[in-house]
Formats: sequence, structure tokens, C-alpha cells
Amino acid sequence: MARTPEELPIQRARGEIRDALTAANRLVVVAATGSGKSTQLPKMLLDLDAVKGDIVVLEPRRLAARMLATRVAKELGGEVGGLVGYETRHDRRVSERTRVRFVTDGLFVRQMQRDPTLARIGAVILDEFHERSVAVDVALGLVKLIQDRHRRDLRLIVTSATLEAQRLEGFLDCKTVVAEGRSFPVAIEHLAKPSRETPWDLAGAAIERVLESFAAGRTDDPGHILVFMAGGYEIARTCERAKIALARTGMNAEVLPLHGSLPPEEQDRAVSAVDPTKRRRIIVSTNVAETSLTIDGVRTVIDSGLARVHRYDPLRGLDTLRVEPISKASAEQRAGRAGRTAPGRAIRLWSIAEHERRDSHTMAEVARIDLASAMLETMSLGIDDFARFPWLDPPDATRMGEATKTLATLGAIDPAAPSKGLTEIGRAMARVPAHPRLARALVEGARLGCAGRVARIAAALSDRDPCEGVPPLALLALLERDDPRSDALVREKLVEAAENRSLPREADRLAIREAILVADQLARSVKGTGNDTSNAALDQALIAGFIDRIAFKLERERLHCALAGRRKVELAKESLVHDPGLIVALEVRESGPDHDRLVTIPVAHPVSREAVEQALPQAFDRRITAAWNKDTRAVETLEEELFLDIVVARKARVAKPSPAVERELVARIKSAEIKLDGWDEHCEPWITRVRCVAGWFPERNLLTYSDEDLDVIRTELASGCVRAREVEAKAAIDAIRSALSWDDIQFVEKMAPAAIAMPRGFRMKIEYAIGAPPRGRAKIQDFYGLDETPKVAGGRVPLVVEILGPNYRPLQVTQDLANFWRVLYPEMRNELKRRYPRHEWR
Repeated sequence: MARTPEELPIQRARGEIRDALTAANRLVVVAATGSGKSTQLPKMLLDLDAVKGDIVVLEPRRLAARMLATRVAKELGGEVGGLVGYETRHDRRVSERTRVRFVTDGLFVRQMQRDPTLARIGAVILDEFHERSVAVDVALGLVKLIQDRHRRDLRLIVTSATLEAQRLEGFLDCKTVVAEGRSFPVAIEHLAKPSRETPWDLAGAAIERVLESFAAGRTDDPGHILVFMAGGYEIARTCERAKIALARTGMNAEVLPLHGSLPPEEQDRAVSAVDPTKRRRIIVSTNVAETSLTIDGVRTVIDSGLARVHRYDPLRGLDTLRVEPISKASAEQRAGRAGRTAPGRAIRLWSIAEHERRDSHTMAEVARIDLASAMLETMSLGIDDFARFPWLDPPDATRMGEATKTLATLGAIDPAAPSKGLTEIGRAMARVPAHPRLARALVEGARLGCAGRVARIAAALSDRDPCEGVPPLALLALLERDDPRSDALVREKLVEAAENRSLPREADRLAIREAILVADQLARSVKGTGNDTSNAALDQALIAGFIDRIAFKLERERLHCALAGRRKVELAKESLVHDPGLIVALEVRESGPDHDRLVTIPVAHPVSREAVEQALPQAFDRRITAAWNKDTRAVETLEEELFLDIVVARKARVAKPSPAVERELVARIKSAEIKLDGWDEHCEPWITRVRCVAGWFPERNLLTYSDEDLDVIRTELASGCVRAREVEAKAAIDAIRSALSWDDIQFVEKMAPAAIAMPRGFRMKIEYAIGAPPRGRAKIQDFYGLDETPKVAGGRVPLVVEILGPNYRPLQVTQDLANFWRVLYPEMRNELKRRYPRHEWR
């Protein structure tokens, strides 16, 4: 049975909290999940004489803000919008009588632009601080600055179920109150060993075990079952598996999804109080149910241990959304959902060994996402030095540099003097409740008279995609005859169709209703005149906001695109853009393993070269290069047009002899794609002979055919040529030998002869190798009359001779021929004479 508000664990610390906030203006409160901190702290502050003004509670999620306001209002005997209200981006229930406002953290930071000293506010509660969104970190720093500079009377409470309280206590120089005790104990279970099954299959099996165990009388009533999954796709699959589990066990229960994209009535249905003995529920949720929200009657939590996490990659300049393991602290939060109204059970779908390897706490968002929005917002409040902002965990310099670069590219700050604050464009951007790129496009749209059109596109990109589920043909039907096939335009037309009540039947009406609200809000945030309906004006506005996200689609039949500084970029398969040409990448996603990341563009808008040249006149260039055609085995002249080093057009023609062609041919000779005539047979042996002589006679300073020397010779061979066959027709040995003077050639021939004459007229070929003695081989009869080992290099270097038998197999390898004749030959002669009687034996 649920406890009354007066029985919640947070009430045990009521006196200590009141005393701390009477004596000082800051407090850290640590209380377990289900302790009542989110609902009871605002009520305590209402009764505190030290708090003069409104009480604002910052929540990380819209659903939590709305539900908590509803609960607190009910406990105080009123309706939402009276004493207690809430404000989210698209929903507001407050009045002149409202003193307690539950506000999403991002909205609170934006509201501070209108009220930078929080003049009407007496206390700010940062609830569930452990989630560490950028907005809540910024809010913490801003409130701290206001207290230090203007408002010693302003109260600040930072609260969470899991919190590194000591660090925060030092940062705020304040006291920490720990409200001991969870509402009820929760038994934790892990998998026996790691599993490769999908999260929804593991969850389905766990649901089935829980229901079977209860039906057989082996366990107590599991109450409602709350299942945590990473996202909407996983939730849908888990709901399917849960229904299968119910069918197999014969149990009766309602399976409900819960995530932020659902309509409010469906969210309310999932979290509303129901007696579990009358109608059991299996609620499958994202981490929206991890904090703040308490669903009465939940006694079993099944946790996939996964969440979708935003991360920023400064090397690629992209925000990515990845499914990652949650931290130990988040796992503890989720488990606590089972102990709110009765003893509970948490089943973790990972092993104890895997649990031990997890991070202790969730990494702060400020350390992992794009900081451009946060930098723009803080600078709009007069904080020009982002690095010196009072961060609990300061972001690293690289990522701050990336944010500065983004704002400078968009014209929000002067790149030559970023510390001077926002430009006029930057100040206008800061008033737009959207990412700086979209804000820049809206500001430009207002200047050009197409702000309403940009607002619709920006709204469609800001939250749920209104095009999801609508067939491509239905989307294309929305376009006018002269409109390009554009992912941006169909989103604009879809929102416009909703305004005119002519939506395709497959459209997600809730998503589009939200887009209409956002579009209206965005349009009102900029001041624009005129009504330019041309696509040319829209192109210019979108280019201004995404000036560093202009790509080029290379071919009609392929998705591959070129985007400056990126590899493996493709249009998403669902994109409607077909024709090659310049496009604005309004949305960029990244997927795949870390070693092979693929960048995709789900939302693109084709733009003309003229529009891009107007915005980036220096971005286009022309380049003429020599390039090898492996099919024709010839060098071609390539004339390329480039946009930011992206080749957007290319023409090829047969090249004429030139130094650039020679360099290309030399490269192909070195890569062995062009085979020089007689290279292996004649050139390599000659080069080796020269290098040996150079080693034996260093005083001669012979050319040794270094890489540079050989490149000169290759260039000589390539001179006047454009095709491989022309080079291959030339006698390479002549060019190699002619690199030496006549005297040096004669000296090499004398000191390192290719062959030497034997006593009976046979010329024995000499093989040379760097760092090894020269070698020669001949039949034993050819050595008759030769008493000493032959030598080269003017008698300095003896040969290694290989003496062959009549069967051409070696009889002896030696550098001492005299010793062979004297010692070894007499012993083998009789045997050789017997085996080969027809040969001469001396």
C-alpha cells in the first residue's frame, strides 16, 4: 500500500532541511529513489519564511514536469495551474496565483534571457541533478553567479538519489543533508552469465519467469512490472514479447509503452495509479521513468541496462546517438522504482561481472555533446568567456574550440575576437529556441521574408519527424511542379498541409501538431517582414544555417555523397533527393562500429550553385591535373571543378607531354604498372655491379643509382611519352648505363666483368650481390688448368665458385680452388670417373 506524503522518508529530514535553508542559501539533498524529494521539497519551501518569491523546480523531462506538478497540486488540494503549475516547451499551465512551477531545465535557461536576475524567484530546485544535462549544469552555474553577484536571498537546492555530494558540496560551499532510507527494500538479481540474446527477448523471458513463478505460488505478487528499454524500437519489440509471455502463462495484464513521444493521454494512462490486484500492468519505458516519476504499484523492475546516449565527435563535428550500457548509479535509480510502495525485485539483464565493469556514474552531458547551444545561451546572458563559466566539470578545450568554431562559422561571434561577445546576428540567434544552425537559418529567413517557411522546416527537425510512416509517393505529392525533390520541402509542406487540414492519412497527427506549435513559436522568436515564397530565398536561408554542411551528391543512381572533411557519407535510403548536385545536409547521423563509422544524411535539400557561390564565393576552385587511366594505360589531363576540395565536376582528355605527365608515368614505373624493357635481365644486374664497384673503390665516387638518381633516369625514359607502350618501347639499359661517364663504364666493366674466360674457352657468368662475394658456376672440366680461385676488382675480391658435376649438380662450393684440387679432388676423382666414364678426368 502506498504511503501518504507525511510518511515518505524525505520527511525525516524536514527539520534539518528547513534549518539549513534558513541559515544559508544553498543546500545539497541526497535521498533515495521513491523518498518523495521531488514532490515534498517544493511543499517544504512554501512553508519556509526565508523563501520570498516563486519556487521553480527544474526537471530533465517534460513528462516528469507535468506529472509532478499534477501530483503536488493534488496533494495541496488544488488544480494544476493554480498554486502549482508547470511549463514545458509546448505546454504551460500557470497563472498569477502560481508559486510552484515545475519547469524543464532547457526552458528555464532560455527564460533567464528575459529575467537574468530571477527577480520573481525565491528558490530554485535542481531535481535529479545526477542526470547532468548540459542545461542543468548551465542552470547550476547561472544560479550560483546570480547568488554571488546579486541575490544572496535566492535559495538553491540540488537534489538527487545518487550524487557525488562531496564534490558538489565543495563547489557550492554548502551543507549536505542525507535523507536516509528507501521506501522499501528491493532484491537485485543478475543473469548468471553474459548473453547475446536481444534485450527484448531477454526481457520477454524474464517477464514469463516472473508470471510463472507467481502463478505457481513460488513468489509473492509481482505487482506492476516496469521494463526499461533504450528506445521506441526496443519498446515495441518488448511489448510484443510481453504479450506472448502473457499468452503462455495465461495471466491477464495490460501492456503499455511509455516514452516522451507518446500523446499525453497515453503517458498518463501508463503512470496513473491502478490497484495491481484488479488490473495488472506491464509498462515498457525508456529512462523517462528512471527518475522523478513514481508509478504506484510497481514491485518488479526488469532492466535491459541500456540507454540511448548523445555523444559529440569533435573530429567529425557530429552529434551521435548510441545505445550504451547505463552506469551503476542509473541501474540503482531504476531498481529503486520497484521499492516505492512495497518490497520489490529488480531483474538486471546482465551479469555481475558485466556490472562491475560499468561506470560508477553517468558522464555529464557537458563532457559528451555539442556545446554550441550552451555557449550561445550563456553568451546571451553576458558571459563572454565560456571557459571561465562556473562549471562543476569544465568541458575540455578541444570541444569548447569546436563550439567556438561553429558559432564563428554561423556569424554569431567574430572569429577574430570571440571574447567580445555575440554579434548582432548572434543576439538574434540566441532568442530562437533551437539549435544554433536552425536559429541562424531562421534569422536569415526573417531577413529574406521566408521565416515562416524556415520555421516549419526547423520545427520538423527539432523533435519527432512528422514524415515518419508517410509513404514517399504521398510526400512527393505535396510538392509543387517546380519544387525540387527535397526532404526539407516535404516536411514544410506536410506541416503546411496540417494547417490547411489536408494531411495524408498515414501522417502522424500528434507529431505534426507538435511541429505546428514549434513552428509558431520559432516564427514568433524572429522579427521578419515580407512573404517571399520563392525557393531561392529558402535556399539562401538554409545555406546560412548549414554553411559548413553543404555536400555534393555524386551520381543519380548512387547514395554516395562528398562532404568536406568526411569519409563514407551517404544519403539515407529514405531520402527523396535523387539528382546529383549540391545539397544542404540539414541532418547528419552516424552509425556503425567505431573503426568503420558511416555518416548518413537523412534530410537533405538541393540548392543551386549560384546560391552557394553567393554565400561562399571562395569555396569554388578549378584544378587541372595529370591522372593515370589504368584501362587505356595512358596519362590523361583531368579538369576538375572543386567545392571545398570536393570534386563536383570532372572532364578528361588525352594528355600532351609535359612535366606533370612525366611525373605520373614515373609513378607508374615505380609501382610496376609500367614494365621497363629488360629491367630485370639487364638493368638490375648492371646497377648491382656498379654498386659493388663503388663499395670496393670508394675513392672513385661512382654514381650508385640512389632513388633520386633512378627517378632522373625514369623521367628521361618518360620524356615525350603519354602512354605506357611508348615508355616500354625504350631500351632502359641504355639510359641506365649512360648515367655514368665513358671512363666509369669501362672501369666497372673491368673491375666487375659480367663474365670471365675459363682456360678451355667457356665464359663463366658472374653474379654480384651487395654485401656478399661474387659467385660463378661451371662444370669441373671447365676449371681444368685453373689452379687459383678467380678474382675480380683488380685481384682484390675472390669469387665463390660452384663446381658442377656432369649432371650439373654442385660437387663443391669454395673460395679456395687450390685447396680443392690438392685435397678434395683426388678423393672424388675415382668415383666420378667410374660414374661418368665418357668424360675427361685429369
